[in-house]
Amino acid sequence: MIGILSGSGLATSLGHIITCQVRLQGVTIGHRDGFEAMLRAMGQYKVEPVADRIFGFEELKEAMAHLKSGAQFGKVCLAH
Repeated sequence: MIGILSGSGLATSLGHIITCQVRLQGVTIGHRDGFEAMLRAMGQYKVEPVADRIFGFEELKEAMAHLKSGAQFGKVCLAH
């Protein structure tokens, strides 16, 4: 389940969740107004995100290993 814009209910079988050993982890983010304000501020002050390294999509395994190593400074990106 991604997002709760359609409601917070989830209709599924508890047995299936248990037998598949599903792990559910919630993530919260800010609201759209805050995101748009951040983008305006980034544009106004010319803030550029820092990309540590850009991998080709075919290098996904290497990108994940690099991310797992914790050696990156900035974003690890995939180009398609």
